[in-house]
Amino acid sequence: MRKLAPLALILLCALSLGAQIPMPTARVGVGITQKNLTLAEAIEMALRNNFDIEIERTNVATAAAAIRGAQGAFDPNFRFLPGYTTGDTPVGSVLQGANGRLSQNTLEQDFHYRQQLPWNGALASVDFTNGWLDSNNPFSSFNPYINTQLVVAFTQPLLRNRAIDQFRATVKIRRKQRDVSEKDFELRVIDILTQVQQAYWDLVAARQDVAVQADAVELAAKQLAQNQRMIDSGTLAPIELSASEAELERRKDTYFSSVGALTAAENNLKMLLLPDRRHEMWGDEIIPTDINSMDVPQSDDLREAVAEALKNRPELKQIALLKESNQIDQRLNADQTKPQINLVASYTSAGLSGTPNSLPNPISASEQPLIDRLNALSAAAGLPPFTLGGSSVPAGLIGGYGNVLSSVFSGNYQTVQAGIALDFTGRNRTARASYSTTLIAAKRLDYQQARAEQLIEVQVRNALQSIQTARQRITAAEAAERAAKEKLDSETRLFRTGESTNFLVLTRQDEYLDARRRAVVAHLDLNKSVAQLEQALGATLARHNVALQLP
Repeated sequence: MRKLAPLALILLCALSLGAQIPMPTARVGVGITQKNLTLAEAIEMALRNNFDIEIERTNVATAAAAIRGAQGAFDPNFRFLPGYTTGDTPVGSVLQGANGRLSQNTLEQDFHYRQQLPWNGALASVDFTNGWLDSNNPFSSFNPYINTQLVVAFTQPLLRNRAIDQFRATVKIRRKQRDVSEKDFELRVIDILTQVQQAYWDLVAARQDVAVQADAVELAAKQLAQNQRMIDSGTLAPIELSASEAELERRKDTYFSSVGALTAAENNLKMLLLPDRRHEMWGDEIIPTDINSMDVPQSDDLREAVAEALKNRPELKQIALLKESNQIDQRLNADQTKPQINLVASYTSAGLSGTPNSLPNPISASEQPLIDRLNALSAAAGLPPFTLGGSSVPAGLIGGYGNVLSSVFSGNYQTVQAGIALDFTGRNRTARASYSTTLIAAKRLDYQQARAEQLIEVQVRNALQSIQTARQRITAAEAAERAAKEKLDSETRLFRTGESTNFLVLTRQDEYLDARRRAVVAHLDLNKSVAQLEQALGATLARHNVALQLP
């Protein structure tokens, strides 16, 4: 690459003429240290540091977390409900409570388990209830007593929700959404890499343009010095000195503008490569070492190029994933239009245990005087006393909590239930409308796919045309540069012998410099077009050997 600073000869001319030739212009934020950078290194730094890539990576991680969240519908649910209740209730009969008051103390410890199964929409549940009751009810056989039940239930959809339900559909859709996020991530990486390539070549072109502008100043300074010598020797009119000085100042102005454009191009590349604003490389001057034009991919055949793009482009793969997600929605909403018929089955095992009630029976207590009188007469007659019957409580129910558990798990008192639950919604407009919405969404995705394919066709065509045009422009610009250089050299020789004018020499210089600038721009456009073609073909990652690391 040509030096950015004018050559020593310019300085000598400047000293002899008093002209101010631009020295290497101090650029804001750029120190004296230099950083050589290849395009491959720039791409590697962007992949490691670019904020947009990291933000998109977090979106993929979020989508993966959403899958785990959807799978939580199949997590077992345990519930423990301990509780204690004490209360007094007014009653209007002594058969319910003494002195018109029913006092009860209840202690409950219930366990519940729910499990949504991932197969056929089935639901399983287990309920284990435990109740301890203490009461002043005289007709309660036990006081206190423990009542325990174990209930195992199972619900199996036979029609709606059997093939697919909301839980299973959500998991499948979330997985598709994660795949879509991965394609978003891939698209973002491709876009960033394309931006890095274009920013890199912008920097190369900006430095080359600064070199051209420095040479322009050098040529103007040489012409000014030549004019001064010829004026001193009397072979050139003094008025020509003003024209040369004006041209020199104009070119210096252009030079300073190109230095500013160089700083902007360098800052743009740094923005894409560096992880934060405090990175030490912000103070370095970046020296791109890849200054030649990129190799053009072999994709001259338009049909082959478009076919490759349609096969590789992440956008089309993304739309295909959205279609698969829509198909899941269609299945779910079509299933919801069916009647809901569930097979319901349950098994219950119960247990009861307690201490026989020691409270006096109001009915037998009212008859006690008669019984006492009867026993007195029986004793006088030599007959045995009359006694009421004993407790009618089964001996197997007398005991504590261990006795209850033994009764529950031995299955002494069990109930088995099975049946069908039918739930039919007339017309079911909500489900039918949801299904229609998914059909409309499917049609919209077809339109989006057709539009994306058409856009890809346009992008491939434009990229190939841009490459072809840039090649032709490079050939034309390089030929123009050679011809302009020959014309400049010839015009300079004629001027020195008095056969040409200062105006023609400056004109030939402008033609030569313009040809060089056009060659720089043509090479820049070629490199950018190659990057655009890689993006259009979906080949950016493969061409630069980039393997994405997903969370």
